[in-house]
Amino acid sequence: MNHARTAATGRPGLHRFSRSSPGAHLVCFLHAGGLPTAYQPWAAEVGDRFTVWVATVDHRDCAAGTAPMWDVYAQRQADAVASLQGPLTLYGHSLGALSAYETARELRRRGREITHLVVSGRDAPHLKPEITFPDDPVALVHAAAACFGGIPEELLHDDELAYVFGTEMRAGFAAADAYVWQPGPPLDVRLTVVGGLDDPVVTDAGLRAWQQHTTGPFRLERLPGGHFFTAEERRRLHALLP
Repeated sequence: MNHARTAATGRPGLHRFSRSSPGAHLVCFLHAGGLPTAYQPWAAEVGDRFTVWVATVDHRDCAAGTAPMWDVYAQRQADAVASLQGPLTLYGHSLGALSAYETARELRRRGREITHLVVSGRDAPHLKPEITFPDDPVALVHAAAACFGGIPEELLHDDELAYVFGTEMRAGFAAADAYVWQPGPPLDVRLTVVGGLDDPVVTDAGLRAWQQHTTGPFRLERLPGGHFFTAEERRRLHALLP
């Protein structure tokens, strides 16, 4: 997890990191507590194939009003993504897997073609995770570190930093908790699902259950590692994107 902040670039609802401008776009969706800089290295790693964007609509900003938060989120994020011209790949990890999936559903409702949907670290959207975490932000950071790994060591030794970071993470978990899958037609896009072999929050059956959410080609890959991918594991993930 990366806790450094970055300035917004690109357009509302999207950060852009790629220096070059290939015709194809890769839009990445954040995990709970993640910040756009988590995807900054991807610009150097896959920037020859994609213009790399990060979806930045905040679920919390979609909670006001009478419409369900996730409906509003999908509409707002699709508004931003729909303006991109050219082949479109969506990738999301954990909470981001749900975000990418719901954005893909909204884009397809509007008739926008999607080349590839890639999700990782999350069982199929109609399945509710059984794992629970404490509400207290500091306790949440320590519990997430024990379960997922990937938490910077300095956060585990500084309660003030942990509180700030845990508050952001708690908001992401609240968005995931509020998610309720709504029945509808499956997507008609190529779908790749990825899970770490030692990830404690996914199962083979849960990952494979994503297959019912598309009529397009389906691929399931298990990679070495846990919930978050190391740089080496990330390179294997990148090989699955085209």
